[in-house]
Amino acid sequence: MVSSLSLALAAFSSLSYALQPYNGPAPELPDRKPFGFGAAATGGGTPTPNNTYLVDNMPDLRTVLKMETPRTVYVKGEINGNEINETTTGDCQFYIDDSNNPKFNFTLYIMGMNDTYTDQIKAAADAGQQFDGQNATELLDLITRQNGWRSQVQNVQKSYESIDAAGNLTLIGWDSSAYLHGVNLNFNTRSNIIMRNIRISSPRDCFPSPETYPSSWNARYDAVSMVSSHTVWFDGNVFEDGPTAVAPDDFLWGWKVDRYDGLFDAEDGTDDVTFSHNIVANHHKSLLWGGGEKEGPRDLGKMHFTVFGNHFSNSMSRNPLMRFGTFYIVGNLFENYAEQEPLFDDDSVSSSSSSNTTTASGSAAANETYKPNFQYNMGIYNASTVLAAANAFVQSGTYGAQDSSRIFSFSDLSTPNLPATLCSPADVSSGNSSSLDGLKIKSTFNGAPIDLQRNAENTWAYVRGKDDDGEFVEGGFVTGCEGFEAQEVPVAFGADGAEVEAYVRKNAGQVGRATP
Repeated sequence: MVSSLSLALAAFSSLSYALQPYNGPAPELPDRKPFGFGAAATGGGTPTPNNTYLVDNMPDLRTVLKMETPRTVYVKGEINGNEINETTTGDCQFYIDDSNNPKFNFTLYIMGMNDTYTDQIKAAADAGQQFDGQNATELLDLITRQNGWRSQVQNVQKSYESIDAAGNLTLIGWDSSAYLHGVNLNFNTRSNIIMRNIRISSPRDCFPSPETYPSSWNARYDAVSMVSSHTVWFDGNVFEDGPTAVAPDDFLWGWKVDRYDGLFDAEDGTDDVTFSHNIVANHHKSLLWGGGEKEGPRDLGKMHFTVFGNHFSNSMSRNPLMRFGTFYIVGNLFENYAEQEPLFDDDSVSSSSSSNTTTASGSAAANETYKPNFQYNMGIYNASTVLAAANAFVQSGTYGAQDSSRIFSFSDLSTPNLPATLCSPADVSSGNSSSLDGLKIKSTFNGAPIDLQRNAENTWAYVRGKDDDGEFVEGGFVTGCEGFEAQEVPVAFGADGAEVEAYVRKNAGQVGRATP
């Protein structure tokens, strides 16, 4: 017997690139509601036959996400960001040709940044000679134009693979096959956004700009970008580069081209966001929340994020990186491998339990052919205010059991009048922060209790001891829970947080996809 759901999907599939409202069953999702700082999110409101859509291609996805009216959107199957239309798939050469700059060449662009190389061409041009079999004067003119052309061809790629999405949106993946592959969702001054059960990876930038030789690049696209947006709930999604980490491209003269930026970046006063039950995997700079020094005034007093029940798996840094705002990091699983020696000797992990010598399970095993070094989990930067409780850190690798020195990273903490603060309710002195009793749950490191306050203080002492530039001043970072308010989360874990790992492994990710 054919179900009504199967009939509805079959009817939809027969309509190629013909966006129209969807009047059929809804996908089955866990019964969860918004909570934390994003509790007020309602997205597109109650789905009706007039405001609900089912999409399976990039042109229709773009159309429906740009609508200004409240709507619910179901994503069916894999949608590729470089899908131009029914018959055309874009690639780097397509974007060059479509830019009206057909002479742009990424290799020439990079070669033009080498002064030794361009000086040789100039000398040949001055002498009226050829260079590499070409007219040196014409070659020099071509190379000098590459930098200006690069931004133009990059804008063409952006016009196809990035979507400026409107708010009042509920975006839901139909099942575990729902995948936005190489798509950037950009929310600029938008509000009331819900995204659930979506797997998403950012576009591969054909035309990134280099920063530092050989492997630091400025790629353009995040999977999700938010600027001055608010009231957001992201739940049960998978943010990743792919099933394994993606290596930079080996390129000319030893360059290694990194074509990916972040997975979810938010800045300029983005506010009231709950990020829950997601998988963040196989990426090197995952979540950047808060702008730089110049953007600080726009972020201060805003940037409130609740981070609960997420699985960070082989996410090499920015889990998240936090600037200027208030961040509650509760009940998450951080799983990675450690192949570098510890930065310092750390005494924050309990030695009373033998479990701290165990290693992580195979889900965090690194790609055998590309194994980037893990950098850190939580970045406490620029006057950020962070509460951390009941998190589980599971680490494998050569130094997995020994290296607890990379849980935190610090930067730009030179304002003691506006310090960064860490509150670890389980580790503050007895009698303090009574309003946070529900969050007084120890975090664990490979199963053993860890004093996160002590760990952060040890990290702070380490970076201050190596600081020659005045970046880390006395009083620039403090610990304590004064001024932090209680916040309810969906699950009350046991007193030592031992249940966290099992809970996250069961509940994070798409329905039917609990691993990256």
